[in-house]
Amino acid sequence: MLTESGMQPLTISDVERRTGVSRSTVYYYISEGLLPPAQKASATRSFYHQSHVDLLREIGRLKEQGLDLREIGHRLAERVEAAAENAVDLVARQNEQTRSTILDAAARRFAERGYDKTRISDICREVGVTAQVLYSHFPSKRHLFIACFRVYFDWMHEKIMPAVERTDDSAARLVWRSWAFYGIQALSPDLQALARVEAMNPESELRGVVRETYRGMLADSERELTAERKPGANEVLFDDVLVAHALLGALENMQMRASWDDRFTVEDVMRNHVAIFAAVRAAYAGRVDLTEDWQTVAPLVARLAAGASAPESTASDVLGP
Repeated sequence: MLTESGMQPLTISDVERRTGVSRSTVYYYISEGLLPPAQKASATRSFYHQSHVDLLREIGRLKEQGLDLREIGHRLAERVEAAAENAVDLVARQNEQTRSTILDAAARRFAERGYDKTRISDICREVGVTAQVLYSHFPSKRHLFIACFRVYFDWMHEKIMPAVERTDDSAARLVWRSWAFYGIQALSPDLQALARVEAMNPESELRGVVRETYRGMLADSERELTAERKPGANEVLFDDVLVAHALLGALENMQMRASWDDRFTVEDVMRNHVAIFAAVRAAYAGRVDLTEDWQTVAPLVARLAAGASAPESTASDVLGP
């Protein structure tokens, strides 16, 4: 079975450098069945893997023992067949590596220079790819920028995970995640606003990318909310997915309000965020019964929600004919 290092795609130049065997000989051995075929990436480019290197070294060792190529072929037949069957999709792996490298370089440049001052040509030069290759992974600069949202989240998530895993207090974990979200905003102040615009636009090509990022960001919060819930406590009122989004939405909007002036500090935002979470946690645990409060407004909610589900009639009611 191929190891992780054996799964890395190699060019023919890599194979030559690692084995000292010329490419013309490699091609001949493949044609004679002494090596598994390379994987075609294009009409002019193929990928090899560590099995090719290992087999070439074994062929060299057996030739030194005096065996001819036909005898070597018989000895290595099973290994060649196994290598061909176990080979991963090297083209897909190389594409994923290229995509990841582009994203990492772009995320750093967007964080350092902002969206407007970051040039695609600079990213291509740093990564060593053409613009055509970059655009094959990200159709536009805007696509690339939105994709960096998940990169920034992953960076901050990795940074806070040791602290999150050390505490059993869900409120403390929320504080760390709030701090991480501030970190994302610091890395790219424009990105959060743009992501929300794309998420709300049903015709946006980037809506799915933003939704997947938010799913990843909120997965831990959703699991923790489910764990906090006491059976029967305000059971009909809360949906864990919506509550997780509500908590993040509250943080985003408080951050926005605090950015308008110096009246509110980061500590003010985080304190209010924890207070909202503590109220939700109390309701989840059954320390607060909200049933009566809900029942007083449930009929109104039902009536208005029914109207909101028919946008055209609602708009005509508000705006008139």
